Amino acid sequence: MKLRGGLRLSLGLASALLLAGFVPACGGEGEGEVEQSEEDIAEADGLFGDDRVADALKKDLKKVPGTVQQAEQLFGIGRACARTDSKEVFVVEEAQTRQTAGTASKTGTILPRAVITGCNTPDRVPPEGVYDPQWGSYSLMMALFSDPDSEAGKKGDTLVFDHVEVMALDRRTGLYNFYVFNPGPDPKGPGIMKRVRLMPDNSVLVYEKKPTSKRTSKAPAQGNRMCNDCHVNMGPLMNEMSEPWTNWVSTHKLLPVDTNISGDTKAIVSEAASLDKSHPRLSFANDLEKIMIAGMTAWNEGLPRQDGTVVTGTGFVQANIDGDQPKRISGLLKSVFCETELRYTSGTETAPIELWVDPFVFGSQLVRPPSYSLDVLPTMMPVRSEMDKRIERGLQKKGVLSFQTVTAIRLFDEKNDIFSPTRCGLYPKVLEKLPSSPEKVDAHVRTVVRGQVEALIPAGPRRDYANALLDDAAKDKIGPARTAYLTESVARIKAEMGKVQTPEGRAELKKRSNDRKALAEKMFPGSRVPLPLLPAEK
Repeated sequence: MKLRGGLRLSLGLASALLLAGFVPACGGEGEGEVEQSEEDIAEADGLFGDDRVADALKKDLKKVPGTVQQAEQLFGIGRACARTDSKEVFVVEEAQTRQTAGTASKTGTILPRAVITGCNTPDRVPPEGVYDPQWGSYSLMMALFSDPDSEAGKKGDTLVFDHVEVMALDRRTGLYNFYVFNPGPDPKGPGIMKRVRLMPDNSVLVYEKKPTSKRTSKAPAQGNRMCNDCHVNMGPLMNEMSEPWTNWVSTHKLLPVDTNISGDTKAIVSEAASLDKSHPRLSFANDLEKIMIAGMTAWNEGLPRQDGTVVTGTGFVQANIDGDQPKRISGLLKSVFCETELRYTSGTETAPIELWVDPFVFGSQLVRPPSYSLDVLPTMMPVRSEMDKRIERGLQKKGVLSFQTVTAIRLFDEKNDIFSPTRCGLYPKVLEKLPSSPEKVDAHVRTVVRGQVEALIPAGPRRDYANALLDDAAKDKIGPARTAYLTESVARIKAEMGKVQTPEGRAELKKRSNDRKALAEKMFPGSRVPLPLLPAEK
């Protein structure tokens, strides 16, 4: 299938922006049979996209970095960022690490990990016609992880600096391109460069340029799907994209002054918040959340214009509608009925609404209730991912689904935003005879869903509201039906929220959270997964 500019395809960098660290899953068991390109740089073969990595390297592969330190200097990020208030170095710590091959393992000590975003300075301008004040930050990101078993790690310098993973937003496609850099045979010479790509046929290809070869090799990934094992939607991840940003350096948490780290690891960690008070710079997860939401929106919905529209033909949803990504519309619909990724939320002064209901259904009608101060809950409870929400929103903006259809689908299970057998059970039915034309998808989905209302939604205001949403001839009934449903349900659910103030009620709520964590582990089995540590509710 023809690709736009040869650059539509990309793969989610498995180290990008995971709560509890950034999964370096772009490592693998090696590639299959190598196909040699006849071109020196082989742009047409996919070594480069149209992004900040190409800006720095396309004309001179002798600059390919082999270490994090070299990448910082080359791209002007991290400690080489020109900003004086923040170097955009965001740090998280947890008793977990991930190896270069992408496998996760628990550790006996707390280890730092970091994500470095693109240094948002005035010279980081978006392409012509694109407008976003956060462009300079989310257009390039790099992830670092710890290895306590390395020689340097045993001395406290735990971050890995000779394996560089970078994601860069493509100016033409609006998708992220993903690169891996490692040292070359000569420590003073250029490094080894790889690009990992997901193709329209769902295969994963690795393009590699070694300094000892004039040719670029291309080979299928073998043994695993590399980055795609964790990044099922090929996009960035931040698992807890809301306060209190558990384990991140933020307004809620600073690393202790006596952290047992040394060397460049200490220098990196000190950029999130100075350990010795030697500088005033701060890089808090509060700001990373904003960067991530802006980047995820641009990647998903398309490159933003100042008038609120997007650049035609850009973004992940459009790429799948066009057939340039393997999920197609059928795969995107899974985000509406089921879940493809997860996010995590924790209690603070208030308790998350997801303990009781799907927030989508109620909007501003419900607010988070106060927590019981001596027993705050939950901790890292799985909830609906920002990615699935953005895909759902993108399908509406592209005219594939209507808001009424999406709302009716969510009504099939008012209590569960994720892990809903009832709602997810509709998905296979919708896939049967799914039209190939995007313009016909909404009518098809409405017909299928309408036929399941009586069997799956009990008689009452919720069923009446769903029927009104799905009746093309009853648009004037939607408002009254919604009012009747909210009048009945909001009072009922507010009474349920009182459980957070009683020991018996909190025990029930903790069980709900633990049950979700068990389902999350079933959703992502194995060691090459995006799951952070999920502590049991006590």
